Amino acid sequence: MTLGRAGTTFIAATFLLVVPSLAHAQLPNSLVTSGAKTKATETQLCSADYAASVPEISKRERSEVLSRYGRRDDFQGPLDHLIPVSLGGSNDPDNLWPMPDNKEYGIAAKNELEEKLHTMVCGKQLPLKTAQDAIRKNWVKAYDQYVKGTNNTK
Repeated sequence: MTLGRAGTTFIAATFLLVVPSLAHAQLPNSLVTSGAKTKATETQLCSADYAASVPEISKRERSEVLSRYGRRDDFQGPLDHLIPVSLGGSNDPDNLWPMPDNKEYGIAAKNELEEKLHTMVCGKQLPLKTAQDAIRKNWVKAYDQYVKGTNNTK
């Protein structure tokens, strides 16, 4: 059985439409998770004990986030801080989301970006607000720019 020209075109078009959406699927719903931050300064964020001083996500916060995303309270996956704690992100539900994982743009990649941006902020190579805005607006593009070293302008 052969697909013919129409079948091949359909497969190619599907591939071109699906691949960019895979990365987009790794972004939180911006209407639900807009990114909330604390008033922590660069000096505070760069201190060795800052992360340990931030309280754990409460059951109430977790429940609210899961509800916003249509998940039940028994969801076992991790919640992610859109703006990470290391960059002044808060535990406010506006900064949390149940992040799906995949190989290229998953939890490990986001953690790598968070570490890179934190190092840049603390090394005075990048202003804190720039780092927060980059990760809040589109962490996948920020990953491509700051970790991979590519300037993704899409």
